[in-house]
Amino acid sequence: MKAVNIAVKDFEVGVRTRKFQIMIALFVVLSLGMIYSSKKLGISADLYKTPFQMFFLSGFSNAFNYSVALTGVLLGATAISEEKERGTLKMMASKPVYKDQILLGKLLGGVLTLGLSLVLFYVITVAFALVLGVPITKKDLSIFLVTFPFSLLYGVSFLSLGLLISTFVGKSKNATVMAVFVFIFFSFLLSAIAGVVAFTIVGLPPIPDLPENVANLTEEQLEELIIKDPAYQQWLSEVVVTTEKILYLSPNYHYGELVRILFGGKPQISEVVSSLAYESNVVEERSIAESLGLVWENILILAIIALLPLFISYTKFARMEIR
Repeated sequence: MKAVNIAVKDFEVGVRTRKFQIMIALFVVLSLGMIYSSKKLGISADLYKTPFQMFFLSGFSNAFNYSVALTGVLLGATAISEEKERGTLKMMASKPVYKDQILLGKLLGGVLTLGLSLVLFYVITVAFALVLGVPITKKDLSIFLVTFPFSLLYGVSFLSLGLLISTFVGKSKNATVMAVFVFIFFSFLLSAIAGVVAFTIVGLPPIPDLPENVANLTEEQLEELIIKDPAYQQWLSEVVVTTEKILYLSPNYHYGELVRILFGGKPQISEVVSSLAYESNVVEERSIAESLGLVWENILILAIIALLPLFISYTKFARMEIR
């Protein structure tokens, strides 16, 4: 009960801060940008069947993924360190409350704040779609709502990483810098490293059999010839699979895969590569239950990524001398 009281108080204080207002403004702009772009540009009918599939299977979804990750890790990074600096952590510890209750309360407070942000994003996105006349099918709406708990779990995985930083780093400014670095590492650096390592392991792409009139081909025709070459597609599939094995450490990867599969993305990378090469549909008809059956491993790993930093944080915080 004491942990709940701490969580509620943390939530009440958190939603009044400038940080929370900036967070909500970011989600509103992001939502409006996604819907408005779809309205203006239309959907790539050759690749996707509905606007919401395009949102969450194309580059549009990256902005949302990054926003959730950054929000989560920043909420966690200042949860303990700010309390230390203000001296309120010492006051809490002096009361009849255990350290694990303080840490749990901080976690729950962050989850409530993050959850409210996501609820607003989901509601606003549907509202903007209806107002601007972007079609949303019943199935798209159902899938969109089904992704909510996984979006929250994804955010919590970064929240727990932030709490881990907060228990080890004393000053909130230093903790914030460290949190931004963790966000950049998982969102950008790890992907770049994985790509380089995969390219090194798989090797150079094969040279396709070129026709005798290759000198007469335009740059676009030559590029299309290479992309549609079966050997090149096989090479590209191997590069992607190797990259994904390295990215198994990243919550971004597992959340991205989870959302992609839920919105009907083809599960086999070779099929996706072939679809992109021939500009055919990258989605297939599948029930939500079938999609969930394909991503249970990603859900499990996301949960582990969320829990492991919490265990380390608890061990450190329990031994910490609060001054």
